[in-house]
Order: sequence, then structure tokens, then C-alpha cells
Amino acid sequence: MEPLQGERSRLKTIVFSVIMVLMVVLSIELLSQLTFYYIFKKRYCVSNLIKSVTQEYQVTRRHATFLQNEAIHPYLGYVVDFGDEKKNFNTKGFHTRNQPMVKKEEGKLNIVILGGSVAYGLAPLIESAWKNTFNVTPCVVNLALPGYKEPQQLMVLSYFLSLGAAYDIVINIDGFNEIFLSSVENYAAGINFSFPRSWKLRVTANPTHNELALIGKIKYLREMKERRLKEFSDSLFNLSAVYGLIKIFKLKDLNVMIYNNAMALLSLQRNLTKRFDASGPVEKYDDIKEVYQASTDLWCRCSLMMNTLAKDNGFEYYHFLQPNQYLHGSKKLTEEEKRIAYAEDSLYVEAVATGYPMLIEKGNILQKKNVKFFNATQLFSNVAETIYSDNCCHYNKKGNMMLAEYIIQQIAKTTKINHLKAPR
Repeated sequence: MEPLQGERSRLKTIVFSVIMVLMVVLSIELLSQLTFYYIFKKRYCVSNLIKSVTQEYQVTRRHATFLQNEAIHPYLGYVVDFGDEKKNFNTKGFHTRNQPMVKKEEGKLNIVILGGSVAYGLAPLIESAWKNTFNVTPCVVNLALPGYKEPQQLMVLSYFLSLGAAYDIVINIDGFNEIFLSSVENYAAGINFSFPRSWKLRVTANPTHNELALIGKIKYLREMKERRLKEFSDSLFNLSAVYGLIKIFKLKDLNVMIYNNAMALLSLQRNLTKRFDASGPVEKYDDIKEVYQASTDLWCRCSLMMNTLAKDNGFEYYHFLQPNQYLHGSKKLTEEEKRIAYAEDSLYVEAVATGYPMLIEKGNILQKKNVKFFNATQLFSNVAETIYSDNCCHYNKKGNMMLAEYIIQQIAKTTKINHLKAPR
């Protein structure tokens, strides 16, 4: 009897131990689930976790990749090299389904989108909103590219008009790049503020050893992040909040490392001696506010010139100042936006807080000179939901749809094109 009782006792001990271990594991998992909800205000799931990682510090991807597939253009600064001769010819180096060299046709409107990354992402939504509003088929030509800023929009429009393109409506959506990139990526780095962003990196045939080292490090960290994201999404353990939290903080560390190295590369650019082809003629200003003012003056002149092109070439020109979270009073940020879309120590804060009021003031001048200018900075002022998707200037799907619909509404109210039928 004693061996049997001893066996039962050991079995009870094992079962009790297993139960205790399971209880501890479940308690840790529950605590991790609660921790995830407390931090991210969402229940734990793989899609929410991956979304958080890819949204937060999304600027790191742009800093690390914007030169990868770009080619210098003699008039426009840069365009995209798709590595495909036919595609390069048809698109002329832009992410557009419709060729830039369009002609006017009965029953169809050629609509051009100009601007930087915000405008670039809005093109398909503008096309969709147009179809829901008008009975005329839109031929949307997307001539916006990430990083574009004035005078690139003016140069793009002038270039294709000079080649014989014919447009009906031109929509220019900009503002943020003109303030931030002109001052931080150009002037602060000793490059003419009106030149395309980070011009030295584009024209330097032989980067220094330190530049190459940082570029290589950024590339290595990006590839590591992509591998780890894939490993996480494919893992059998990703249903566990414990596993997910460990992975997310490791991925966030990689985001920070990418961002810091990208900023180090930018700082290095500022301190290196530059040739004239890399810097251009750089006027010295006493205060950064003077750079913002010079940038907004240029922005205003470019818009006036595009408006003149519209009158001379038979199309309508619409100019929209894009919203930005760093403009005080433009939106009450949600907790999620405060976490993923607002950085108090960021260079964005001063640039937008100081430069955007200058843009708004210049916008008032544009309106007085009969430019169809629209200040969209208050578009999200009464929106309670999350709109901003990163700590720079971009919006989520809802924000993009709202801006696209706003643009179409303003065009519907002001267009004088006769064959545009009444809105549906």
C-alpha cells in the first residue's frame, strides 16, 4: 500500500505544481494583456501590435529610404527610377497611373495633383471622391512625390505644360515641407533653402567614410527591423501578450536607433564642407524665423505664378494648405495621437508653430489676389477620433478621406468649368 500511496502523493504534487505554473503563466499573460491595453488603449492582438510598431517613428523609414530609388532630374530636382524603361517613359518618373502627357478630351477632365507625400497619398482618394461627386470621368495625374516642396511643384507644372500637356484642373496640396525641409534639411545643413531636400546627398558622387558608415548602418538596421517584423508576424507565439510586449519594445529600440542614426547623418551633412553644386548660393540669415519667412515668400510667389499659368493655359488652379498637428489649436489630440503623432522635443514643433501662421497670412494674400486658396488647417479641429498617423504630418485613412472630400467640396463650390454637371 505504501508504494501506491507514495505514487499518488507524487502525482498530486505534480498536478498541483502544473496547476500552479499554469496559474502563474495565465496571471502573467493577463497582466501583460492589461499592460498592453493601458499603454496602447487597445486590446492586445497581432494586428494592433504591428500597427503600433509601423506607425510609431514612421519618419525613420522616410529618413532612411528617400534616396533609394530616386534619380536626379535636370529641371525637377529628382524623380523616381522604377528600373523599368517602359514604366519610366510612361510615367516620366512619377507614381501615376495616367501618363503626365495627357490631352483634353470630350467628357473627361485631366486633374493634376501636386505636392509632397501628403498630396501623393491623397491622389487615389481624390479620384474616388471626384467620382462620387461629379458625372465627368476624372483622369488623375499624380505628379506629387514625397519630399517635394516649392518651387518643385511650379517647376513640374511648367515643365509638362512646356512639353505640350493639357490639364483642366490642377490641385496643389502643400505647406509642411516648405517650412520644415527648407529650414532643417537644407538651410541648417548649409544648402540653399529653395533647393530640393538634402541636395548634397543627391549630387555627391563620393560620400565621405563617415557618411558611408552611417548610410550602411541605417540600411542594416532597417533590414533587421523588417526581418524581425516578419519573424514576429509568422511566429506561433504572437498570440501571447507577453511575447508581443517583449518584441514590440525591441522593435521600438530599433526604430529609435534608425532615427538617431538618420539624424546623425543629417548633422554630419551640416558640418561638412560643400562644393557649390551641392550647396548652391546660401544666403545667411540672422534668425531661423527669417528662413521661414523667405520660404513662405517663395511659396506664395510660386502659387501666384501657377495661378497665372492657369489663366494662360486654360485650366483651374486650386491651392490647399494641409493640416498639421503641431499648429496650436488645430486639433485636440487623442491619447493615441499624443503617443504616436506628437513629439514635444521634435524640431517640428518650432517650425510649424512659427512657420504655419506665416503661411496662413500669405494664404490670405493669395485669396485677395484671386487665387483659389483654401486654408485646411482647421479641418480636424472638431474631430474627436485619431487622425494623425505619425509624428510628422501624415494622416490615417479617415484623415485622408476627410481631406480628399474637403478638396472636392471646395472645387464643386467654386469651379467655372461649364461641362462639369451639377454635383450628385
